[in-house]
Amino acid sequence: MGTHQQLDHVSGLIWILRHLSVGQYWGTGVDRPEQFVADLKAALSDRQLQERIAIRGQDVLPTGPCRLKILNPSEGDPVALRVLRHSGTALNNRSIVTRLRCGEHSVLFAADIEVAGLQELGEEGRQPVTFLKVPHHGARSSLDHDWIGRLQPEYAVISVGRDNPYGHPVAAVLQAYEDYNVALYRTDLDGAVWITGRLSRSEVQLTRMRDLLPQPVDPLHCLWRCERENWVRLWLQFRERSGLPFIPA
Repeated sequence: MGTHQQLDHVSGLIWILRHLSVGQYWGTGVDRPEQFVADLKAALSDRQLQERIAIRGQDVLPTGPCRLKILNPSEGDPVALRVLRHSGTALNNRSIVTRLRCGEHSVLFAADIEVAGLQELGEEGRQPVTFLKVPHHGARSSLDHDWIGRLQPEYAVISVGRDNPYGHPVAAVLQAYEDYNVALYRTDLDGAVWITGRLSRSEVQLTRMRDLLPQPVDPLHCLWRCERENWVRLWLQFRERSGLPFIPA
């Protein structure tokens, strides 16, 4: 799913389309005169895939134990789409926001939607969730205290590059999630973050790549304890690679 036509959100999909099996591609229908957009179109054409236009209310996964529903964007007019070519804020507010429901848990993927877009989300975009992908890399333009309070996420993940030139995430966003007692994770500090669970159980396991990587050992102050922790990390790596579940059946 290409949440919106910006380089940091769809350029990586070009590699995925060229190297992995992909059955569907969902986008916003917005066109931009950028080389990465042309490359994306070429990759879709090579795989004989048509872009499916995401509109609020559609079900990406309409059947089965897990449901993925599109909450944003609402249907737009052609004039608005032409304006989007030149407006980063408009592109962000038209980005694809989805909610995944699996058993007792749900995940809200908020893309780059900003405050004005958050206020236009339907009721499903304001209901409590277990996990939240924080909007817009933790930018101030997407900080809405009332929205966070209504969502009440147990965990929130900020997808953000290390030493990015925009200063994301800003201190006000970090403080807001701390004020709501949300367990916050950041890909610039924690690496990849993923969730493991079973539909038959209420427990879920959130794992950080940082927890799986061996850390330097201080032989003077932390030899045996730090070595033991590194062996635990290696064991967790083995479990991940072998497909062993974190949560027993």
